[in-house]
Amino acid sequence: MKKFKHVFSVWYKILKDYCRNCSLVGLAYITSRKYHYTERLFWLGCVLLSWTGSYYLIVSYMETFRKNAVSMVIENVHPREKIDIPSLGICEMGYAKETYGKLETVIEGFRTSEDMEYNYDVEDFMLRIIFHNLYNYGSIMSYCAPYTDCTDCIKCPKSNYNLFAARVRATCSELLEECRWNGEKFDCCEFFKPIQTSMGSCYLLNSIQLVEKGGQNWLGMKVGRDTAQGELLLNVSKAFSSYILNEEDIPHMLLTSLQFTQIPIGYTGTIYFTMQNIVNDPLVRTVDPEIRRCIFPNENSNSNYRYYSYSVCVTECLKMAQIKMCNCCHHNMIIDENDKSPICGYDGLFCLDQKDVMFPQTTIMQPWRTNGLVCQCLPSCTEHEIRIIGKQSGIEERDGRSVLFKLIALPTQRYRRQIVRENLDVVVSIGGILGLFMGASILSLVELVYFFTVRFFASSYQNKPEDEDEEDESDDENDED
Repeated sequence: MKKFKHVFSVWYKILKDYCRNCSLVGLAYITSRKYHYTERLFWLGCVLLSWTGSYYLIVSYMETFRKNAVSMVIENVHPREKIDIPSLGICEMGYAKETYGKLETVIEGFRTSEDMEYNYDVEDFMLRIIFHNLYNYGSIMSYCAPYTDCTDCIKCPKSNYNLFAARVRATCSELLEECRWNGEKFDCCEFFKPIQTSMGSCYLLNSIQLVEKGGQNWLGMKVGRDTAQGELLLNVSKAFSSYILNEEDIPHMLLTSLQFTQIPIGYTGTIYFTMQNIVNDPLVRTVDPEIRRCIFPNENSNSNYRYYSYSVCVTECLKMAQIKMCNCCHHNMIIDENDKSPICGYDGLFCLDQKDVMFPQTTIMQPWRTNGLVCQCLPSCTEHEIRIIGKQSGIEERDGRSVLFKLIALPTQRYRRQIVRENLDVVVSIGGILGLFMGASILSLVELVYFFTVRFFASSYQNKPEDEDEEDESDDENDED
């Protein structure tokens, strides 16, 4: 008890000494007994009012910093500056009127005897699990259930759907017949590289997910005032869906406004588009992603894809939802051999079908809907604004399909994301508020730590308990004098 009283008395003495000598304005008037109690109460009210005002100002400033640290402005593009044409994606689609010889070979391999007839229901089932556009809700069980117990018929396979899809879907050379950039022919498969997406196996041109920007497999598609306007012509042998993408994006079901389907034989189409670039000041990276409301592509630590993008985030969000609901994911979601996620068999696909998360409607991905999948996905900081100005289409007497992407006008303006307030501004502003209302500085913090650590322990061990009362009484008498 005596020791506790000693520590408390030392602490009380240090507190009085700190208030009398610290640099914070007003505390010395409150604790000194040489002033009348009305003066001390006056200063107590002033100090409390000042501290309360500084608190609310700091809270208000931090809220403003959190919401308005970054701004978007529009600036003019230099007339001689060249820009990159966006990336392109090509994904094969299923077509009911097309014959798939590879699929027929796969189904023939399911025969256990030569007397078995070819099963077109199994073919329809396989088409729907290989090509996402042919899938419709509730179709998984309907094609396979009638043949569950038969012994002399071809049945639906129960697993290895990723292997079947790889055997049936067209390779790059089978899908792309001819590619031309501004009229000059180039090797399609040298620059279109395969990637696995929720749309199945696709081929991307100038995607940083697959090749190094500016490297050997990167097609230079720059346009400027002194060059021809950008025109990319693709002749494709099979039904396909094309996408205009940012260089970090991948095809996804949410990119409907930049998706173009070319299914009928002989289809020919022309897509007219414009784009507005976005650039970022270097200091934007120093701001937290939740404050700047975007993520840079290389800020991607928990993904199987090389770079972050909104489409990558949503794809993996859907994949995680499938695993959570059915303990497996669709085989289209398996990126490569390093992806060890569980692949759905027949029962797993039936679960995805019943939960409506195999290829859900785009509305289910909107978090404000009651049955939506809540995906905390921010846009990429480098994605450009791409606008579709117009489309033309027709049917020609030919076996393949073709699409022409044409940039109709060079951008004259672009967006710039810049810092309004950075971390140094926060330090300066808060320091100014504390200095204005309290007279505080960085040394005031050192002073506080010093009094209640070094000074406290030194006084605790140096002063004897019986001497403390005498010192306190003499200090009070000095104050009164």
